[in-house]
Amino acid sequence: MDNFISSRSMITPGLAGSATTMVTGALVTAFGFPGAVTALIISFVFGLTALADKSVAIYYKFIFYIINSVTIFSVAVGLNQAGMAIIERDRQTSTTVEERSLGPAEDENNDVMQAESRPFFQEWF
Repeated sequence: MDNFISSRSMITPGLAGSATTMVTGALVTAFGFPGAVTALIISFVFGLTALADKSVAIYYKFIFYIINSVTIFSVAVGLNQAGMAIIERDRQTSTTVEERSLGPAEDENNDVMQAESRPFFQEWF
């Protein structure tokens, strides 16, 4: 555990970056939050793990906090861009399948009500 929380460890920003992507993607998809700002805030929250390292002086902790937070943000943005590229590639290569609603989502005019669908990976900037 000490090596995981160490400010010199690079696995912490990598895992925190993927967690930042998951949390940001969920918040952007569910609530429509701005992606870049949300990812930046969450990355700085996860960057607080650098302050838990007791083996370095306080001014080094602050430097590691900034570096780790920016690294976490960069990993999160990169994962989001990779996800968007995969989704776009799959969209271009897949065949179109028409779906029919089988639920009770029809109004009195027999029009099918469509829910707004947002992809998990979407443009943050």
